[in-house]
Amino acid sequence: MIYSLKDVCKSYGTRNGAVRALEGLTFDVQKGERVALLGPSGAGKTTLFRLFNATLRPSSGGLRFDGRDLTVMSGRDLRSTRRRIGTIYQQPHLVPSLSALQNTLCGRLGSWSLIHTVRNIVRPNQSDNKQAIAALESVGLADKQNARADELSGGQQQRLTIARVLMQDPEVILADEPFASLDPALTETVGLLLINLVTNGKRTLVATMHDVELAVRLFPRIIGIRHGHIVFDKPAVRVDHEAIRALYAGEQVTNAARLDSENWPEAAKNESSREPSCAR
Repeated sequence: MIYSLKDVCKSYGTRNGAVRALEGLTFDVQKGERVALLGPSGAGKTTLFRLFNATLRPSSGGLRFDGRDLTVMSGRDLRSTRRRIGTIYQQPHLVPSLSALQNTLCGRLGSWSLIHTVRNIVRPNQSDNKQAIAALESVGLADKQNARADELSGGQQQRLTIARVLMQDPEVILADEPFASLDPALTETVGLLLINLVTNGKRTLVATMHDVELAVRLFPRIIGIRHGHIVFDKPAVRVDHEAIRALYAGEQVTNAARLDSENWPEAAKNESSREPSCAR
């Protein structure tokens, strides 16, 4: 397994005392799995996401990555582990003035020295350049390699973010609300692209999602989190109306209208069991 959590808790100190963001989480994520984290705002999804990418430590409990204890890692070991984890955020966080090719090359920053970084951003070596172009081709941006990042559309920028992560060549990809800033048509395209690349590369994908219907269609496993607790952890084909309503009680659910459809569970079952095709 790639992640193993045992009674994980995370607290933050405030003026009014400690606040528990996560409470007693226990579950595993297997290598090659695709897992979506669902829950209302403030549920603890982002905190869990930061534990996964090793930018936070649990307050208590055990957290292992590929069998190694993340809670005691530091220095070189921690940096080495982070290089094995690629992160896609809701906002692209690209360098606007750099070309698409240069932004893609930035995916290797974690494994380059300062001198190597400066040299390769200005004049990349043939091997790195070839790998970056291949990453751009895989996301349909080969013809945009010389375009500045700020000249690209929103969908193209998000695809460029995926190319940058592919350049890093991680074993795990973490995606924090990766489609939230895209319109529905782009969401479908970028979503299928990401799933296809992860599946073909046999990588693990864990994503926080706000769109329930899309999560159920693209991810075989769904974990519902509310008030820092796991409400359910089940295959997407078993996520029904009652589970979603309990998870979002009193909250607005994205694509709630689809959830009220009589054939939603069956439609979700058909979609989540189908292998994704490469998005164009």
